[in-house]
Amino acid sequence: MVKFEIQERNCHDVFMAESVSVIVPSLGRKECLVECVGAILNQNVKMTYEVIVVIDGANWEDAVRELQSRFPEERRIRYDTSPVRRGSPFAKNVGAQMSNAEILVFVDDDTIPLSGWLQSIVESYSQDVGGVGGSEQKQSPLGFLRRAWFRFWGDSTGKVTRSGLVISNFGASKSGMETVDCLAGANMSFRRSAFEQAGGFDSRFGGTAYREETDLCLRVGKHSRLVFVPQAMVMHREEERGGNTPESKREWNYWYHRNNTYFFLKNLGGGKAIWIWHQMLEAAMSVGRTLQQRSLTPLTTFREGTRTGKAAYAEYRRSLGYVR
Repeated sequence: MVKFEIQERNCHDVFMAESVSVIVPSLGRKECLVECVGAILNQNVKMTYEVIVVIDGANWEDAVRELQSRFPEERRIRYDTSPVRRGSPFAKNVGAQMSNAEILVFVDDDTIPLSGWLQSIVESYSQDVGGVGGSEQKQSPLGFLRRAWFRFWGDSTGKVTRSGLVISNFGASKSGMETVDCLAGANMSFRRSAFEQAGGFDSRFGGTAYREETDLCLRVGKHSRLVFVPQAMVMHREEERGGNTPESKREWNYWYHRNNTYFFLKNLGGGKAIWIWHQMLEAAMSVGRTLQQRSLTPLTTFREGTRTGKAAYAEYRRSLGYVR
């Protein structure tokens, strides 16, 4: 089980015990963060809740000052800051560690939760539900290939296949609640007991943190049900700077292969045959991204990312006490 990797924290404001904590990790997106927090504070809900903002980066003071200026009388906001980037999984674990709430809600700092979002999440919990996630309204419409891909899978949502393919389909067009394998990383929540039993986010998902949320969802899903609630909607801007956004296509493609390899081996690997099938699918998708991006980087990073992903998995196994 992956343990929380909480180390030294720089926490501001006094502790407040609430029934729900909304955790917002942020890096280099002050304007987006302020708008996101404002939308969270404007939720009309029947329960008490707090907002935990975990800010990384050299300019964290500016972000805190801006939030305190915009919401001077607001006591529901608490902060954790660091002058260096600690990574998305680490930041989310910090927020969870700061909270004693029964429900932990995680949203990206470039999202704007819409009216009814938080109430829809909380009221969707039942005894057997360990996690609830909502939909994403994105600024750019789905392309033809993405629509065809989702139709091929029967319009499934949050599906993880045995070969490691993840069919997200968390769009705003969905209508009813569904039981799923995984939730959208930008808009998800977990019952505290389920989150702690699963061990929290795995900080070995480095760089862009690709697949961090899917990994956690599969671990939570071993013991409880995950549900997708489209009415719990956020507008997701998918900013091209800050957060987990890579600085280059090469960086994105490398971390895609590295983290996806680690994710597959950790959660789905089951013998040489399925590994070969997984690699064939990854190679085919790399060719597709090469044509889409008009760049050879998806292919040139394939081998490197696979190698380092396998190394990360070997390290993970050693941490559990497995020795070759």
